Amino acid sequence: MKTMKTALAIVLALCLSLSFVPAAFADGAQTASATAQGLDETVTVTLTVEDGVITDVKAASDKTDSPVGGAALEQLPAAMLEKNSVKVDGVSGATMTSNAVLAAAADAYLQILGTDLDLDAWARGHGYVKAGEYNMEAGVDAVTSATISGVGGINFGDVELSDELKKELILDYLKGAEGNYREMYQIATSYNNVPTIGSVEYVLDPADMTLFGSSETNTAKLNNMNVNPSVDLYWTRQIRVGDICSEAAPVLPSYFMSYGVEITGTYKPIRFAELSEEEIPVYVAKAHYYFETLDTTAQLAAMDDEALYQYLCNSPMNFYQIVPTRFVVTSPWFLNVYDTGYARQFVDTGLQESLLKAVQEKYPEAASLTTLDFATFSATGLKTQQILSFEG
Repeated sequence: MKTMKTALAIVLALCLSLSFVPAAFADGAQTASATAQGLDETVTVTLTVEDGVITDVKAASDKTDSPVGGAALEQLPAAMLEKNSVKVDGVSGATMTSNAVLAAAADAYLQILGTDLDLDAWARGHGYVKAGEYNMEAGVDAVTSATISGVGGINFGDVELSDELKKELILDYLKGAEGNYREMYQIATSYNNVPTIGSVEYVLDPADMTLFGSSETNTAKLNNMNVNPSVDLYWTRQIRVGDICSEAAPVLPSYFMSYGVEITGTYKPIRFAELSEEEIPVYVAKAHYYFETLDTTAQLAAMDDEALYQYLCNSPMNFYQIVPTRFVVTSPWFLNVYDTGYARQFVDTGLQESLLKAVQEKYPEAASLTTLDFATFSATGLKTQQILSFEG
């Protein structure tokens, strides 16, 4: 399963185009079915592949009174057979049904690919590598080498924080305006190897660092994640005049004084009616926490577990998790941990002290520096970036 997930982005980019077909299919015919949501319908596609060739495609909808959508159900399977590909053009005037057919067909095809094929080995055997192992220049790590060196001997990018301290920093940044861990993120998804970006609101669960969210049916991000569950999120804030102030030496924040958290992870749909007995209390608790963070859903949060579970089983909303595999923190906190009249409104005082201690353990001379030293670049580089990894 882990191999399937790590190679999924490669598979979508390479295999769904199907101008070529992996040679490692199992012998004989293989059939798989998958569903996807249209505007107000559920579309099911059943796909049969034999020796790398698509031999049969059937598409059906639970909505039988849509002549426009019916055109997509008839024409797209025929086009897939003709092209031997699940990547075909949609039917004009039936966009929603077309998208559902394409998404379900892609899902079914991936099921067949994953039956007997080691996707990771297949990709490596064909000369492809994982994005995390890709370097544009030999010897340069594209993830962690963003340090900008200034004049002086202290480089904050060289200070390694403990995982515990990194986690504290992440939670401090993502705690939300009300301290309830509800934040707005930018989310990057991909469909047919075309990247898209949008905004989404999630609630972070500090217990396991997963994000809980909901979406209406047939939104672009939901459709994209149902086809390719790999996502990238980013939360950022620009430091403004009201955030840093000093009567002694006012400094106007410049463009580099921003901070953020990037989250790489995997989309996991939560279908409450299909949960096991062990899973139900876990996800009902997450839903309680999610609804508690919004005044408009206080009535749902107040329900007992059984009532909320029944509501979630019948809700038209789609609930899901983002399971992180990596957090990357970019932070200019070093500009503000020295008390020279500056005030930072968004980092806990205890956390500031822990960060300062970590710096002084590596650079004892940092204790004598002032914020102005850092602001004028006379003592250090500009950047500190920390990576906190979680196993998905």
